[in-house]
Amino acid sequence: MSEGSSEALVTDAGARDRLIAGAVSVLYKLLVYSTILFLMAPLVIVVVISFQEQGYGGWPPESWSLDWYLLLPQRVESLGLVQALGISLQVALSTVVVTVLVGGLAAFAIARYDFKYSTSLETLLLSPLIYPWLVTGFAILLVIGRLNTVYGLGIRMSFWTLLAGHVIVILPYPTRTILASLQNFDHTLEEAAQDLFATELTTYTKITLPLIKPGLVSGAIFAFILSFNQYIVSLFLSGSNTQTVPLRLFNLFYDSPPQQLAALGTVLMCSILVVVLLAERGFGISEYM
Repeated sequence: MSEGSSEALVTDAGARDRLIAGAVSVLYKLLVYSTILFLMAPLVIVVVISFQEQGYGGWPPESWSLDWYLLLPQRVESLGLVQALGISLQVALSTVVVTVLVGGLAAFAIARYDFKYSTSLETLLLSPLIYPWLVTGFAILLVIGRLNTVYGLGIRMSFWTLLAGHVIVILPYPTRTILASLQNFDHTLEEAAQDLFATELTTYTKITLPLIKPGLVSGAIFAFILSFNQYIVSLFLSGSNTQTVPLRLFNLFYDSPPQQLAALGTVLMCSILVVVLLAERGFGISEYM
């Protein structure tokens, strides 16, 4: 084969490889953008419906209005959202405290100590991510029912059962973010502090905790948002006096205009988005997702 023919084959192969790489890149981008559109479309529709003037109407909206937002302050109490919001905040904040504390201690043990069952402990703590929340909530409900039947404990659905369910399903998120921050931590800084006669407690409070604060804050934010928006587990484990905001909104679905609920949902979405953006700007939580 002549030298010219060899160069032509190499050129054709390079052009074919570039064409395939370009096609793969286009398909990948198309898949990513299609997935984003699929996930965002329902949320965009909710926002659009919240500005629809008529109480019940078709799609697309024929006229636009801010009336549903202006009516919110007057209807929040009558819709029972004040009590539901209080319960959601109590459960979410309690979940944050418990999951960050337990997850932080577990992550510290896994990252710092090489013991026999460290991998098993990590797998156990992250295992709720594998199972659907529907299965987890139903399983917890069955366990509570079994304890009541066999041991006569008389456990009733209340704030505490709701909190227990939220902690179980949300614990993996703070554990993972804190573990990631500890694994990327420069341990020589602690050694330097101890060389300067700092005590172990002082080293942890002055060196370790400030440096892993982004992981702690990320885990706390994830825990709060997931707990506040949790519906499935709350459906199984909440009592008659412990309705959270998601449960209350679902119960209002058949009694309230869709535009009213869409306005409420838009306000909640915007509030959560503001919290996430502030956390990202202040702590860079995307690095621990």
